[in-house]
Amino acid sequence: MSDQPVEPAYDRLRSRARQLLLARGGIASEEQLIEGLFGSLGNRRLWAPFLAQLLETDAEIVRRPDGTWALRRRPLVPSRGWPRSFVALDVETTGLRPARHRIIEIGAVRYEDGCCVERFSVLVNPHRRLPVYIVRLTGIRDEDLLTAPSFVDVAAAFRVFLGESTVIGYNVGFDLDFLNAELRRIGQGPLPNPALDVLPLARALLTANGRYDLDAICRSIGLARGTRHRALPDAEATAVLYLHLVERAEQVGYRSPSDLQPAATRRTIVVEPVARGRAVLDQRLLADTPELPGVYLMRDALGRVLYVGKARNLRQRVRSYFSQPLGYTRKMDGLLESVAEIETVVTGSELEALLLESQFVQRYKPPYNTQLRNHEAYPYVKVELGRPWPRLMLARQRDDDDAVYVGPFRSTAAARSVVELLHQLLPLRTCHRSFRDARSYGRPCLQLTLGRCIGPCTGCVTPDEYRALVDCALRYLSGETSVVVERAQQLLADAVERLDFERAARLRDLLRRSEELVFSHRLVRQTISGRPCVIVTPCPETGDRAFLLIVAGRLWARVVADPREHDAAVAARLGAAWERAQQAAPWTLDQDSLDAAVIIARWLSEHAEDPTVFFLEHPVDWLALVRNGRSLPASAFAVHAPVDDENGTTKRTRGADSERGTQCEGTPGKHRRARPSLHALRSMADPHSGGAR
Repeated sequence: MSDQPVEPAYDRLRSRARQLLLARGGIASEEQLIEGLFGSLGNRRLWAPFLAQLLETDAEIVRRPDGTWALRRRPLVPSRGWPRSFVALDVETTGLRPARHRIIEIGAVRYEDGCCVERFSVLVNPHRRLPVYIVRLTGIRDEDLLTAPSFVDVAAAFRVFLGESTVIGYNVGFDLDFLNAELRRIGQGPLPNPALDVLPLARALLTANGRYDLDAICRSIGLARGTRHRALPDAEATAVLYLHLVERAEQVGYRSPSDLQPAATRRTIVVEPVARGRAVLDQRLLADTPELPGVYLMRDALGRVLYVGKARNLRQRVRSYFSQPLGYTRKMDGLLESVAEIETVVTGSELEALLLESQFVQRYKPPYNTQLRNHEAYPYVKVELGRPWPRLMLARQRDDDDAVYVGPFRSTAAARSVVELLHQLLPLRTCHRSFRDARSYGRPCLQLTLGRCIGPCTGCVTPDEYRALVDCALRYLSGETSVVVERAQQLLADAVERLDFERAARLRDLLRRSEELVFSHRLVRQTISGRPCVIVTPCPETGDRAFLLIVAGRLWARVVADPREHDAAVAARLGAAWERAQQAAPWTLDQDSLDAAVIIARWLSEHAEDPTVFFLEHPVDWLALVRNGRSLPASAFAVHAPVDDENGTTKRTRGADSERGTQCEGTPGKHRRARPSLHALRSMADPHSGGAR
């Protein structure tokens, strides 16, 4: 019997493997290919090496790091010239980032030998709200997508429509990146089709007055367009534009895409898929924005504050929004269209900027500042010491009762984690029984059966034993965490030993969040009970120095030194503010004052050793303090510049609160001259101190 040729058989197997991959969306596991090619799952160890040897030499198939096999996108064959049979496609999306945003419409048109033969158009439900600017750009509304199919429901039909055709698109990489991201989410491989981008062809052959978006290019060749920013009309326009450009290319000697490459790479113009801030903002609006550190407030046409932020350089910060894409994040969606003016307040230090930003957010409650605007809802942890068997719970306000209130805390989620952790470690009761009469006793609830309560209703525990558990919780809340942490670590180790990793992870997360919250609260209390101090900062109003008097963890007074004023006069005003602070009644940390207290505590914990911080010892030599403060070199204040917001979010930095960072999302618009900033800076001091100048 004669030997059969081996290579043709291998080629048939490779061809069948490509067909199998295409049928499975471009990706398949090793087991699926073995079963499809060899008809058996038999011994995988036997077939796997042979499969690898077979497919690793196929230029159209690639092995992925996870062990699966996928079709590789095929390049265009230069010798074939310009494709006349192709599929032109376009997608509309909820944003610019394939990993974060979703497709809302797919449009495609098939051409055979230069003639349109078939169209594909479908709306896709992204299962999320559409950004306002996308609704205005495309005309697609949320209600249009409610009954639309999900991408997983249209993927198969779209792949069938594409087949093995060459894909044509305008900035086609954007469309393919989104399609492939959606395919990955449903477990399918990327599109293997060869692709040709019309954008480099337009750059090489046309001059569109420096604009290379699809509309501008179509206008430059006289191609009339009706509907814009919809998938099917854009795909149709791309196809017509491509055929027109191919005719021009052949007239000037470009016979294939490979001939175009040298000319296409000579230009580096970037086409923006969607509008950026500069499309709606006038550069002249930057004229009055100072190149100084401070805080800015963005207002709408009615004067309402929409967003408050801070910056090291106000002019640079405002300018940065001109290049930022519209709707860059969901939380700032629609802000650009609403902002009519910007007010700026210059500050001399990071601490002043942080305090002023917090004060403005509390005062105006801007809708685009997603944190720090609901300070009235900051929770307390309440321990009912006035009851026979005290409970531990969250409370929204401090009542005039016999309970102990710890807090308030800036994060409800973190405070809830503390309560949950203590209930898991200490079997305190959670029921609503009053225990004022015998009816509350003798009928145990489910918590006792589950071991979550020590059971005071059954008489199984004495008041002293129960109070010991309550005292343990109070010590933890006051910052003595060793006992609770030790118990939590023991429970965590027991859960791991039982292979109950879900409970172990839950305990770990609860402990971490609780420790962060308790540390933050302890730091605030230590600052309140610690030594008073004076912080020296640059003064933007006078060009001299400002002296911030910090008493009991709050800004009591801000004394501004004028260059023409003698040191003794400044010292006298600072001493008078100190005397008023000494005579004032003690204050209690509450929801209104928490933000400022946390900011000051965090700032002092990081800057306690700075030469600009003077801790006060009795008796205070105010004249020496003022002289030392006014003689500080400018380099001593380098660390005081406020840190810029980045991408619409105030970064968590030195002086910021790690428990709950200030989220500031926004985009500026028109600017107006800053209102006098002196009043705003003075009003940061305690209203009862009389500490302004």
